[in-house]
Amino acid sequence: MPRPTETSIQYSNRCIMVNEAAIQQAISDLKSQKVPNYTQTAQKYNLEISTLRRRFKGKTVSNAEAHSRDQKLLTNAQENVLLEYIRKLSDRGLHPTPQILENLVIELIKKPIGKCWVHRFLERYENELTSVYLRNIDQSRHVADNSKHFKHYFTLVRACFSLFPL
Repeated sequence: MPRPTETSIQYSNRCIMVNEAAIQQAISDLKSQKVPNYTQTAQKYNLEISTLRRRFKGKTVSNAEAHSRDQKLLTNAQENVLLEYIRKLSDRGLHPTPQILENLVIELIKKPIGKCWVHRFLERYENELTSVYLRNIDQSRHVADNSKHFKHYFTLVRACFSLFPL
């Protein structure tokens, strides 16, 4: 078996780490040509000819699209529609809660979702969401929540009023 050379190792790394921007530029370049010249375009953008040909003909998609389609509950397009719907609700003053978000997703995909899905979705898009009720309470406010102390205080005050009426 022949020993791998330095050029074959570079060639292998180039195959693994494909530059998505270069592929998109190459595809737009191929679309502008009357007769697509895959070899010349692939060399120009330093891409594999077979990869470029498959992507141009629509036989394969980018890694991000494949992940969106095969491994995520909602596709990127569905998530964008859901984000837009949340923004519209928030703009109207109808801020959705996590339970409302869960119900919307279940209606959209017609099957139950995991218990952490809403939390992961909110983490993924925390900079894009403006809904008040979809934000997690920060730790300092959670620690400062003295509702138990207030309940105890007012229970004592009520007891004092019953002992010493005004």
